[in-house]
Amino acid sequence: MLLRFTGLVCAILAGLGVAMAQAPTRTPDIATIVSRMEQAQRQSAVKPKSFSVKRDYQLLGKENEPKARLVATISFVPPDQKQYQIESSHGGMGEKILRDILARETETPKDPERKKISQDNYDFQLLGTEPLEGRLCYVLALSPRRHDKELIHGQAWVDAETFNIRRIQGEPAKSPSWWIHDVQILMTFNEIDGVWLRTFMKAVASVRFKGRYEMISRNVEYHSAEQATVHRRNRPAILAGAALAP
Repeated sequence: MLLRFTGLVCAILAGLGVAMAQAPTRTPDIATIVSRMEQAQRQSAVKPKSFSVKRDYQLLGKENEPKARLVATISFVPPDQKQYQIESSHGGMGEKILRDILARETETPKDPERKKISQDNYDFQLLGTEPLEGRLCYVLALSPRRHDKELIHGQAWVDAETFNIRRIQGEPAKSPSWWIHDVQILMTFNEIDGVWLRTFMKAVASVRFKGRYEMISRNVEYHSAEQATVHRRNRPAILAGAALAP
């Protein structure tokens, strides 16, 4: 019994030793974290293959009352072309809002560098570490360097191993409209088939004279390069910026 107990203790200690060896010996400084994070963003921005995602958009009103819903397939074609096909939609004026959001998400940005989580756009502060979905992350405070509705004042969770951004939470540095205030945004990201993608987004805002509204979008399907090619051949796609499908 003593030998068995001793062997068990040794096994546990050996396991702890391996775990400690795999864990980071020390937290890198903020400059290193930000540099590695920017490098990871540059690498994930290179998408050499075509793929598509089916995305579900929902608009909720007071007490989470459904106002509108839209489901669309968005195709990504190298180097930076995006196409979309609306699968279904309903909801009157709320539906138009979701269509506008989809069109905005798929248009080619004029200056994408101004939206990146980078040293050009933000000051950073390391707040500590935190586990997120089983991954250790560095939690960074985001302080925009200018008042811009495309920038977020809040926090980012950066994977301690890959340095990819896994989560962003906060509020726009500038209100997107006089009609909208108290906007809170949450976005999550994950790797799918080797591609780093936004998988979920929630935006909660107060609309003047209308009350609280919530917009949620989530990826519900992913199609690989081959599947995406077949999908585009079988169904006509809408180029970003073109007229919206009925």
